[in-house]
Formats: sequence, structure tokens, C-alpha cells
Amino acid sequence: MTDYYARLSNSKHRGGDSADLVQCIERVVNQLNATATTLGKPGMLLGKIQSGKTRGFLGVIAKSFDRGFDIAVVLTKGTKTLVRQTVQRIESEFEEFIEAEEVLLFDIMHMPETMTKSERKRKMIIVAKKQDKNLARLLTLFNDRYPELKSRRVLLVDDEADMASVRFVRNQGKGGKKKDDRAGDLAQGTIAQQMDDLRASVDEMAFLQVTATPYALYLQPDEYISQPDGFVFYPKRPAFTELLPIHGGYVGGDDYFGDFSRDDPRSFLHVAVPEDEQNALRAADGRQIRSDRYWTSKNIAVLRRAFMTFLAAVVVRRWQQADQADRPRKYTMIIHNDTQRAAHTWQWKTVEGLREDFEKAVIEDDPRIRTLFDGCFKDLVDSVKANKGRYPSADDAFVSVCELISDGEINVQRVNSDQDLQTLLDPRTAELKLRTHANIFIGGSILDRGITVPALIAFYYGRNPKRMQADTVLQHSRMYGNRDRQDLAVTRFYTSPLVRERLEAIHKLEKVLRDAFERDGDDAGVVFIQKDSTGGVVPCAPSKILASDVVSVKANDLYLPSGFNTVAGAKSFEAIDRVDRIVEDLGVVDSGEITSIPMEDALEIMALTRQSITGSSDQDFDWSAMEGLMKYYARQTSIVGLRVETGRRIDRSVSGDKSGLSILGGGAIRAQIRDATRLDPTLILLRQDGTKQLNWAADHHFWWPILAIPSNVEPCVFATEARG
Repeated sequence: MTDYYARLSNSKHRGGDSADLVQCIERVVNQLNATATTLGKPGMLLGKIQSGKTRGFLGVIAKSFDRGFDIAVVLTKGTKTLVRQTVQRIESEFEEFIEAEEVLLFDIMHMPETMTKSERKRKMIIVAKKQDKNLARLLTLFNDRYPELKSRRVLLVDDEADMASVRFVRNQGKGGKKKDDRAGDLAQGTIAQQMDDLRASVDEMAFLQVTATPYALYLQPDEYISQPDGFVFYPKRPAFTELLPIHGGYVGGDDYFGDFSRDDPRSFLHVAVPEDEQNALRAADGRQIRSDRYWTSKNIAVLRRAFMTFLAAVVVRRWQQADQADRPRKYTMIIHNDTQRAAHTWQWKTVEGLREDFEKAVIEDDPRIRTLFDGCFKDLVDSVKANKGRYPSADDAFVSVCELISDGEINVQRVNSDQDLQTLLDPRTAELKLRTHANIFIGGSILDRGITVPALIAFYYGRNPKRMQADTVLQHSRMYGNRDRQDLAVTRFYTSPLVRERLEAIHKLEKVLRDAFERDGDDAGVVFIQKDSTGGVVPCAPSKILASDVVSVKANDLYLPSGFNTVAGAKSFEAIDRVDRIVEDLGVVDSGEITSIPMEDALEIMALTRQSITGSSDQDFDWSAMEGLMKYYARQTSIVGLRVETGRRIDRSVSGDKSGLSILGGGAIRAQIRDATRLDPTLILLRQDGTKQLNWAADHHFWWPILAIPSNVEPCVFATEARG
């Protein structure tokens, strides 16, 4: 019996996929079918943080089974907990197929000692974490134990595909000797190389990358330069991208970083935290935070308020739910200030100290707790009113908060490698288990990818490295996801103004990326990753893009070929003559003005100029990047400025200025380009005397194209062709 996807979609666990998701899955599988035999062209299922990516790729697996694929290999983030979580999720959704013995499901580390001939003919899903031993066992399965599996159609699904799956290192050991003779100057990380080995082992494999943070993947070249010994890495850059539909219940960056008036509850989300407070929580120091001064210490003033606001928010939401005859829920606060376990212990002691002082104040009727509560409750009432919601009286809410404290309905829990994460997860949902009405989790990186935090209404975030890696930081954003929008009215996000600014820059980065694909699909060209103006945000770890030539551009920059030579021949001269006629017909030659032309015309001119330019030095220049830049900066109007000037006589020996300033020249043309009101990208065409006296090969004039970036844009970074 087939129709795997139809049966999966309508199963009790999924309850039917939306029309948008059905169409997305159909498109993904159609394109995977088309690329399954090309060895190295991955597809991308691009989602948002906690937006249902697992649901999406499980649908792709079922649909691929309908289309003749036999085996699906799912690679997960490298923790045992997430492997178990993934296996449980697949087991739940594919329950009907597993019970009917139509599909086999295995964790690669717990496979049966032998598989029967009958079993080897069935559809199969194999889960492996991205870890050396797991992938080594996967390779052994295909290459040694059951080599006939290599001839079956395999779908490789790389979940969180930017993590561990792409990493390069300079291939030198002691004395500069190579560590891996196969890889020449560059070697891959172990996991990335094992994935390449798997891709090479299987006769017909389709490769689907799944992530919400794909920057390292889009910043890969289309093809890698061969290493000195001829070894070539398999491509990592997606050949096609499908956007995972975002459901109506999704709360994300648009909610946290939109521009809202005070009559919108989302305008209350952010609460500023002094950097001194976050620094005081990084290491145990009794001088910074004294145990006898939890009520008065300025170094935890916002944390103290955040704790009480969280308790008041729990009371308000549970009151609202009871008021609507709904079952009251349990709620979560996260404190993610550092990666170090010692810091987590210090923060846990501090929060526990506050909890104990709150409890003591309730018992002793200490007026300080009412004073603290009143300020927090008033803040919540303002946002609940903006949401047009109901709320209890201050007196009733205070009584409920005191009961919450005295009844022991507050659980403060560390979440790091000191604990078995599996014991902290709800076995039914694989989410963090909420044991009490108010749950506070304190941890670091273990709270990022793959960990779903239910009913999160308070997030205290203090990670503040000198350079924020956008892909990593986005994965910290556990407040994103399928959230009850009524919770937003009492939700608070605590961080410093600088971190908030950087997080907003990262949100814009994500939005630009997604907008490009929504607008242009796979014709979006080069994907541009915006950088914040402070330079504090980078797309990803440098090791992930070591094999790429990454270029940054900013407002008023010039992007142009340089250090090249010219091409002789009929085709080249015809292209030059064609540009001559175009600019003459436009009446723009030496006009001294910037003329607006449609982007399509600018692209045609640029393509024609390319036909007369070549040379080994030009390998550093990426024409597709120039085209992509033009499209990117003209995306709102589809208009490009054109400035044409003749009479240039630059000797080829001084033509290597990559900044373009000496080639552009001074005077009026430079002033025009630097004009702060220039909003469109501008194509500058310089008619260059290409005679042999000036050391140009073709002995014929040619057009030198220069793209001038608009004057009002944020910096961005993109990858050109592979680094040579």
C-alpha cells in the first residue's frame, strides 16, 4: 500500500496538513527527484526558529516514499537527547506504517545485529546524530554490512544543516605538514567529510538541508576549487530553496522587533538590563551580589523585578484562563546569560536566594514584597489593557502571588551538561517538563537548537560576545515559536540595549533573506546577509566559510572587475559595438548626469561588457555577485542609475585597484557617486582606450563597468566564487 504522505497527513498525530504545507512538500519532492542523480546539489527547506521544520521534513520523507525513494537518513544535532527526541517523533507520526511493517525505523547506534533480506527490501528511516561514531557506523552499514543498500534511492535529510555539516580547517600540522593528503590546503571537519563520504557511496541520493539559520550554507560557493591533489569537496550551497509556510500561531522577530505604539501589547516586550548587572551574574562574587542584600542590591535590580513580574504574569494568565473556563496552564522563564556551568550555578544561587527571601517576606508580611509587586503588576496591567484583556484586582493578584510562593509552586532548575537532559523533558512532548505553576530554567547553549520551551513568558538574555554569530544567536531565541498570542500581553524580554540592537540587526538579516526568496524564488541570485552598522554581528563562524571568498560592501562602495585583460575576436567586438549603440540611443554619453533606466537594460549592458573582459586576475571578481548586488539594491523600484563617460586612458599596469577609486577618477563623477541623496544602484560605464600602447591585449576600445552601491544602505556581506 502506498499513499504514504496522504495517510501521514491525515493521521491522528498530524490531523491534516494545511494547503500551503501540502504544496510546499510537493514542490520540495519534485525538485529532489530532479536533483537526485547530480551528486552534489542540495535542496533547502528554509523555516523559522521553532516553526514546524520537523513536521515539514517528515512530510517530505513520506512524499519521497511515494515517489520511489526507499531509504531516508535523518541527521540530527549531536546530542543523545535530540536523537531520542527525533526517533520518538518519527515513531509517533509513522506509527501506522511501522505497525504494518511497511517502514522500518532505526537509531543507527541501536540497529539489529542482522537484517533479513525481507527487511532490507522495505522502506527504511535511519536516524543518526552528527557525531563521528554515528556517521562511521552509517558508512559501515552502506559500504560493508549491506552494500546492496547503495543501489537503492536514498534521501539524506540534514536537520539543522548549518551545524557541524559545513566546516573547513587549514590543513597543516606540525612543521606545516598536511594532516590529510586528500584535501590539500583545506580539510573539512570530520562530520562534514563523513557526510561527503556518504554522499559519494550511494548511487542515487537526494540531499535536503533543513534549518532556520542557513547563512553559512548560502555563503558557500556553487563549486569548490579543486585542492592541489585533485580532491574536491561536495557542494554545500543549496541548488534550490523552498520556504516552509509559517502558521498563524507563530510568534517571531516581527513581534519582538516591530515598531509598535503603546496601544499594542508588543510595545511592552522589551525591558532594558544594565550591562553591569549582566556582568555581575557571570561569575561568583560576593562583593557584587551579597546574599544579605538581595532586596537592595542594584546589581540584580532588573533580575529581581523580572522574577516578580514573571510570578505576577503567571497569576494573571491563570486568572484569565479560569475566568474563561479554561484549564490554567504552567509557565516558563529562561535565564540564558552565559555558557559556563560555574556561571549557571552562581545565577541559580542568586535566583534561589531571591525565592527564599520572597518566601520569608510572605511569612513575615514584609512590606517590601508588596512594594515590589505593585510596580510589576502596574506594568503588566498596562500591557494587558493594550491587549483589551481582563485582569484581577491588585489585591487578589497579590494574594495569589503569595500563595504561589508559599505553596512551593516555583521550580528553579539548571539546564546544562551537568544534568541528564532527558530527565528534564516531558516524554510525551519532548519539551522541557513543567513541574510547577512557575518554572525558571537557567542554562546556556543546551537551551538552543531542538529544545522546545513551552509557555515561555519571560526571557532574561545576557550573551554578549564581541562578535555575535547570527546563526548561533537566532537559535538562542527560544521565545520564538508557536505561542499563545494572549501570552504576549504579559511576556517580557530582558536584555541590554546593545544586545537588543544586535538582535534586531539579526532579525533584519533573517527578514532580508526570506524576503529575497519570497520575491524572486531561486532566481534571487546571490543571497545578501546584512551586517549591523556597529560591526558586532557576523553571519556565522569563520571556519564555516573558509572555502569561500567573502566580500563586504557598504554605502557608496564600488564593485568592479580589476586587474583583467581584454578579449579579441568578433564576439567581443560585436558586444562592444552593441553597448556603443545602446548608450548612444539613450543619449547619455558624456552627459554628466545619472540617468534612470530599467534594471533589465542595465543587466543587458553589464552582460555585454563581460564578453570583452577576461584574465587570470579576474578570478577574484564574481559577475553573478555584481548582478545580484544590482538586483538586491534595486529590489524596491527595479530602477538603476546609468552614468556614461568616454575618453579614459588607464594603463593596464595600474588597473588593479579593487576599490575602484582611481579608476573612477575624481571631480564631478566622484561627487555624484558620493551624493547622500543617491538612492538607486548606479552602473557607471567608462569607455576605455584599449590599445596595445596601454598594454591591453585586444587593441580595441572597451567598456569598463563599475557598480556604485546606493548611499543610504546598511553594510552587507556575500560570498563570491570559491576561494582559490
